[in-house]
Amino acid sequence: MRHLPVYSIRAAAGRFLENEEADEEGWVEAPGSLREGMFAIRIAGRSMEPTIPDGALAVFVANPTGGPLPGSREGKIVLAELREATDPEGGGSYTVKRYHSEKAADDDGGWRHTRIQLQSLNRETPDIELEPGMEVDVIAEFVGVLGDVSTRAERNATLRSSS
Repeated sequence: MRHLPVYSIRAAAGRFLENEEADEEGWVEAPGSLREGMFAIRIAGRSMEPTIPDGALAVFVANPTGGPLPGSREGKIVLAELREATDPEGGGSYTVKRYHSEKAADDDGGWRHTRIQLQSLNRETPDIELEPGMEVDVIAEFVGVLGDVSTRAERNATLRSSS
């Protein structure tokens, strides 16, 4: 396996969060070790610069069986779906941000979130602060960026038709 599917953010969320089939926009060659659940999306916006430049093809890994990403998310860059908030940069319900949460013990011996913040790396873009009880689904974890940001013509040449 040397190629990854390229999805729109909405298609990626549908594929991995709702466990539905999603149409690929194409395929892209990816170096290194690839595993099930990996995919690429085109990043629009500057909120995660310099780590993820505007226009970059970013690689993520999701739970291959569908559903939210298991395990700790603290400090990881994630692709998330917002239920009761919107991304301040693009206005949509999907965002790529660094996950931060604060927790407190509950009466049953477990814990609960007291604060969830989806942080922009670029300080010019505001963070997303979720109030207690607001839902967010973490779809996938950021793995890396493929190649350099390129012109639209170069990007289209890199994508391979899935047919």
